[in-house]
Amino acid sequence: MLRSLVGRAFSLAAVAPGVRAYVTRGQRNAMQKALDKAEMVLNPRTQVPEPSILPADRQRLRLDPLLSQLVNMVMRDGKKQRAERLVQDALLDIRAHTQSDPYVVVSDAISLVCPMMDTKRGRQGSKTVQVPRALNLRQRRRRAIMWLLDAAKRRNEREFGMRLSGELQAIVNGTSGVLEKKLALHKTVLANRSNIRTTLPRMGAR
Repeated sequence: MLRSLVGRAFSLAAVAPGVRAYVTRGQRNAMQKALDKAEMVLNPRTQVPEPSILPADRQRLRLDPLLSQLVNMVMRDGKKQRAERLVQDALLDIRAHTQSDPYVVVSDAISLVCPMMDTKRGRQGSKTVQVPRALNLRQRRRRAIMWLLDAAKRRNEREFGMRLSGELQAIVNGTSGVLEKKLALHKTVLANRSNIRTTLPRMGAR
């Protein structure tokens, strides 16, 4: 994915002696040729020409359920192309630092912080209690991405793409505070499990 920009990322990344690079020399040359043919656009913020997102890469960002949901939650004021660029920068930074498939890192990180259950307010007599409820896949991912973006905003990196990349890597390495939020929610669900009531139909009831 994102082959039009991978060559530049690997040309800047240092590879330790004796460590096999993620791509071969032939693949790197093919990526460089694709980079040379890529259409360049002027970044309005930095005034530096950058390769534009290829249609195939944009299609992957929009059609893949996980990446599409991540892009939509990063997006602000309807600027979807800017959100795609930020997610793309994060994926390239992950590949440059881990020398692995960035999509696998993103998928593993979000899976690690996805809560299975949540709590909602409910009435029990005259009291307001927290009632645990199960979440579907999209709801679990939404909660995980909300925690992820909130933690990324608090990081010290200058660019948002770098902050997002750093937080995803921290989750995989087990050093992110997002994991503690998931554990706290899990404890809350366990503490309120007695509020779950199962109503069975009575025999003979019409």
